Amino acid sequence: MSFLSVCAVLAGCTSNTEVTERSVANPIPPLKPGVYSIDAVDVRPQATREVEPDYPRELAAVLGGTAVVLLTVHTDGKVVDTSVVKADDVLFGEAAIAAVEKWRFHPAQVNGAPVDCRMTLPFYFSSPYGIGQMDGAAAFPSRQKPADSIAPPPAPASGTVRTSNGP
Repeated sequence: MSFLSVCAVLAGCTSNTEVTERSVANPIPPLKPGVYSIDAVDVRPQATREVEPDYPRELAAVLGGTAVVLLTVHTDGKVVDTSVVKADDVLFGEAAIAAVEKWRFHPAQVNGAPVDCRMTLPFYFSSPYGIGQMDGAAAFPSRQKPADSIAPPPAPASGTVRTSNGP
């Protein structure tokens, strides 16, 4: 065993369990009729209820990962038509979808009227199982805004629900 291997074992940086990540990459489909892109609305959707995704137990040996979810915010504020655009592992994508489907929004508006709006939302996962942990948060969208996305405030503790009454 090399010196570096011994140091890694002593530091807890290795595991007997090897995990092979299964990445996901899907094209973004065309907009459905009556659905606006995030760039075409006057008022963007505003999250009123956010649910943090759980870190997949099967990926406990992985330090972290990302998932980008495509979703439509309906005029009633519910999330519909979710899909994974990109994820470092299919399980990160599934966890992000399970959480975002519980989110609620003030809907987007065009000319003062609520409209269906499609956008992407990134999720950044950091392992809650030890090394790689960032400020105790298992996963949550980042403050960095992708081109066609909105980003909520920083993450609460793992498994929590955050609500808001408005902007």
